[in-house]
Amino acid sequence: MTAIPECFYRISVKALIFDEQGRFLLIREDNGMWDLPGGGLDHEESAEQGIEREMLEEMGIKPSFIAPHPSFFFSFSNPKGLPAANIIYRARISHHHFRPSTECEALRYFHPADIGDVKVYPNIPILIGLLQA
Repeated sequence: MTAIPECFYRISVKALIFDEQGRFLLIREDNGMWDLPGGGLDHEESAEQGIEREMLEEMGIKPSFIAPHPSFFFSFSNPKGLPAANIIYRARISHHHFRPSTECEALRYFHPADIGDVKVYPNIPILIGLLQA
């Protein structure tokens, strides 16, 4: 097995989609965990291409808008304890007619205060802190 360099991070590009009430969209995976739409950035892929590909794979929804620049960047440890980083872009979708998959069984908008007992990935509390700052 190849050793992972100490400075290695799994980079994920994520879509931050708000509704009219200021709540943000999360998707529930088949493991019951909620996360932002998006995922791992492939080699030689732009962030916008990665977000669009991931949303199509996960949800069957193509974003109608992706901001040209990220709104947030932060690193954290994923549930397996491995270093990860999120680059988060504001985005929009024109509908909510998703195609269920193992990576997206449900869509739901959340107000930061609604997260409480919801099972979320470790990046979500970090994002909430940044949104409330």
